[in-house]
Amino acid sequence: MPPKPPKIVVLGAGSAIFGLGALARIIQNERLRGAELAMVDIDAESLETMHNVAEKMNEAWGAGMHITSTTDRLQALPGADFVIVSIQVGPRETVWEMDWQIPLRHGVRQPYAENGGPGAFSHTARNLPVILGIARDMERLCPDAWYLNLTNPLIRLSYAVHRYTKIKVLGLCHQLLWGYAMAATVLADRWAIPIPPDFHVHTDATNMPNFIPVAMAGMKHLDIKAAGINHFSWVYDIRDRETGEDLYPLLRERWLNGFRKDFEPLTREMFQIFGMMPTAGDSHMCEYLAYAHDPVTKPWEKYHLRLQSWDGNRQRRAERRALAAAIASGERSVDDLRDLHRFAILNEPVPEIVTALHFNERFYSQQLNIPNNGLIPNLPDEAIVEVPGVLSGMGIQGLAFPALPEGIAELCRRELTRSKIAVEAALHGDRDLSLQALLLDPMISDIDTARAILDDFLTEFAEYLPQFTHDKEPIA
Repeated sequence: MPPKPPKIVVLGAGSAIFGLGALARIIQNERLRGAELAMVDIDAESLETMHNVAEKMNEAWGAGMHITSTTDRLQALPGADFVIVSIQVGPRETVWEMDWQIPLRHGVRQPYAENGGPGAFSHTARNLPVILGIARDMERLCPDAWYLNLTNPLIRLSYAVHRYTKIKVLGLCHQLLWGYAMAATVLADRWAIPIPPDFHVHTDATNMPNFIPVAMAGMKHLDIKAAGINHFSWVYDIRDRETGEDLYPLLRERWLNGFRKDFEPLTREMFQIFGMMPTAGDSHMCEYLAYAHDPVTKPWEKYHLRLQSWDGNRQRRAERRALAAAIASGERSVDDLRDLHRFAILNEPVPEIVTALHFNERFYSQQLNIPNNGLIPNLPDEAIVEVPGVLSGMGIQGLAFPALPEGIAELCRRELTRSKIAVEAALHGDRDLSLQALLLDPMISDIDTARAILDDFLTEFAEYLPQFTHDKEPIA
């Protein structure tokens, strides 16, 4: 007898940024007809809107799902087969901008402040109690369920669930699309791919309408196998998807010899120096590097490193909320959401992963964040690494890769060690370990500066950092 349709719990379902795309793809998936979908968000008003949108999708697309919503995850988790988590503690753009502004007061100019740099520490510390709290609730209420984590910093939070609970965790990210977009740009004439003038792959919301068509063309024509760590993976193999031709020599020759000097220049430098193409694009890769913040050489000018546009993100969020409200009220057809790219929403492979694991339908995913266990032999076994792999009823089998070149491996190992210490510091509210984590960061070069940044983080984010409120003496 085949398994019954799964119960899927979505935490963060009220988000118009995440919820619209995730719910549309899940509800459209024919294999998930009849599934139970439990939507959870602490924002009751947004959750109600998204519930209405989900019900309209359910009816219009004949999904036959049983859909519920609640602000209390404890009501939704019992019996879950999959728990999809995309949450943020604090107002997303506001706290992210503070993650950048606070270190800047002390002379540390981060290039991005999300997954690396001192901002990643506060980002980790805010989200970790909730991320682990969800996993510990799952241990009681749905211990066999899969935890699909989409919350950044992905390495750190996925590692915390893996290290400190018994829950099966998979970290999901779509950053490899940036690798496809870059390679497609360099090789565009091979398939007559139209490239917008002055095209770049920065992650700003306003760039997504330009970015998505190029990335999708890359996916159509190329096959990339990359491995490393999240937002810092490296191309091992790149081929013409139709003919199987090895395109690495051509890509290397073109990009490093005469291609546009203003096109992802830091990526080009790393490609040339270390011999492998990074996949994440300059704006994310630079977070893990020591040479992206120097106030004398100003690498943000030299490499055209762009900050995240927080106001652009706020505008995108408002536009998505308005879209959700218009669909919920009937002013706009729910069928508009069948084509997510028209709204610059990227497709996440969540339904494919769910159906593969639940119904034993083999699915090859190009980007999985899972425990290493020897998949990349010169990275720590317990670390969360990013590799392609196959999902089925047996679970997840990541593809094993040859060792990374030692220079690249060392850059990855440093980030993984820093992540491990940051997680432990954030878990226990340990100021001493927190200072160590900051001093291991490549963007910190002064002990007093690190102390001052940490003090400001713990003061200004105090409402989001309950683990640091015990009576431990502060660092002298």
